[in-house]
Amino acid sequence: MNNNWNLEKLERQAAKNQKFDDYVLNMSGILKYQNLNVLDVGCSNGFKTKLLFDKYDNITYIKGIDIDVNAIKEAKEKFKNDSRYNFELKDICDLKREEKYDIINLSYVLQHLENPEKVLINLREKLTDRGVIIIKVPDDSFKFCYPDPEDLLHKIFDLYEKQIMINQNVTKNTDRYIGKKVYGYLNNSKFKNIKLFYSISDTVGKTLEQKMQLFNSSIAFRSAINRKNISDKTKTEMKSLLDKLKNQFSKEEFYYTMSVLYYIANK
Repeated sequence: MNNNWNLEKLERQAAKNQKFDDYVLNMSGILKYQNLNVLDVGCSNGFKTKLLFDKYDNITYIKGIDIDVNAIKEAKEKFKNDSRYNFELKDICDLKREEKYDIINLSYVLQHLENPEKVLINLREKLTDRGVIIIKVPDDSFKFCYPDPEDLLHKIFDLYEKQIMINQNVTKNTDRYIGKKVYGYLNNSKFKNIKLFYSISDTVGKTLEQKMQLFNSSIAFRSAINRKNISDKTKTEMKSLLDKLKNQFSKEEFYYTMSVLYYIANK
């Protein structure tokens, strides 16, 4: 396994979204119980795991799993003196049948799975009777901008999906439109009390620096520079599209919005 993810980028993203992550966890109702144990799927190096769960004294055990060998190695070193934490190099499909958790957290994980509904069926069996699953996912259909006379946004999405995403190991199964599908997945998997929350970001009232930060975090990651298995033609085309849209973000009259979807559900 290789270090497929930019850990610094993941840390910045986790810190940026922390306030709403905390809100959703509190809205789940699970924190009223004592002696809670957590499974954080796709925990990376443990940075975001600690941000979300460390502050609660009634959470007594936190397990993080990831398929990134370098991230798990870093997490184990960081938390080697904290008995509350346990990090394992493990695929989501390899969890032991007898393991049970009060909180199962999937932050930006479900969209990368080849069969998300099958995974959810299995995870439901890993929940305690009081347990809750928390799922955070993107959906590019909830992103739009105006004016965009060249339809740059959708050209970027289309090029990324057809020429870049499918040629990278970590994104070859990724569904960038999964957000609206998760309710059906949860319902079909027999979860109960399904709730949906939206975290909305836009350019209204933002400084130029803030607009550029939003562009970088929600769009610019589709750049093909430094990616393997991508043609020079595609790299050049994507750079041109991204540069043009980035220029649009600097204009006062330009509007862009995006939403991140959070689901919570019980067994």
